[in-house]
Amino acid sequence: MPSDQATPVAIYLAGRGRYDILSPMNSRALLLVLALGAAGPGCALVRSGVGRAMAPMAEDLAASLQQQSDVELVREGAPAYLLLLDGLADSGSRQPRILLAAAEANTSYAMAFLDQADRERAKAFHARARDYGLDVLRRNRKFRAAERAPLMDFEAAVRTFRRRDVPALFTTGTAWINWILASSDSVEALAQLGRAVALMQRVLELEPDYRKGSAHLFFGLYYAVQPLGAGRDMEKAQGHFQRVFELAGPDYLIAKVTYAEYYARYAFDRALFESTLREVLAPREDPAEYRLMNAVARLRAQALLDRVEEFF
Repeated sequence: MPSDQATPVAIYLAGRGRYDILSPMNSRALLLVLALGAAGPGCALVRSGVGRAMAPMAEDLAASLQQQSDVELVREGAPAYLLLLDGLADSGSRQPRILLAAAEANTSYAMAFLDQADRERAKAFHARARDYGLDVLRRNRKFRAAERAPLMDFEAAVRTFRRRDVPALFTTGTAWINWILASSDSVEALAQLGRAVALMQRVLELEPDYRKGSAHLFFGLYYAVQPLGAGRDMEKAQGHFQRVFELAGPDYLIAKVTYAEYYARYAFDRALFESTLREVLAPREDPAEYRLMNAVARLRAQALLDRVEEFF
């Protein structure tokens, strides 16, 4: 990929050695393998159409898994599913739904379960996910032609995508951003942030409520963590976070944890930081669709509270 001028947030995160800007787990992609693990990457079944048949089955499994509150069970089950999806994605069929499912699974696993000690592995997972997503986006002729063009031309090509393309834009943008942040010691990687942000901006334009307002969540923390005088805008950040809360409702705890970690912390508001995280940890009955996400959110909230003296 070409090197565009690195944005201030990329340089800032590189200096801090951080690559967890999107650390809340997108658990939809962390699916368990049931009876599907026998199909190898090059088998005749894949070539004959099982790849296409797998897509709706994967989506059904995803919906079921979100009701799981045992994070360790997901951690143990996810690698087998990753191997299966990678095999399907790398088969000759290259079905878009399978490619996007594989991209989400790789990115989500890296964000959820690989820490800074596993940075090289995280980079590999995110790079694989980014490439799967780009493979889908390249089916847009104008995007394919502008992929290596100057950023202005790239952004113009991204604006040709339509609402039906939102899943591919979001999945690719998420993977790309995480690969950049995991590669924060590389100027060439950091220079690509504008391209990944362009994909997320298009999601915001086309479907701002996609996945509980996840694009708003991204831009909320994006404006919060940039350096003073070089892009930080806490008013914009607050506006994006508030929109997430409106779209997602009070039971979507990942949004509150992200708000505490990236808005309250960078606003140096300890009272808001602590009160938001304690609200996350307060006993409540989780809706079935949020059980796994909320279990992860509580683990993150407690870890952040344990470091409050370090942050403030």
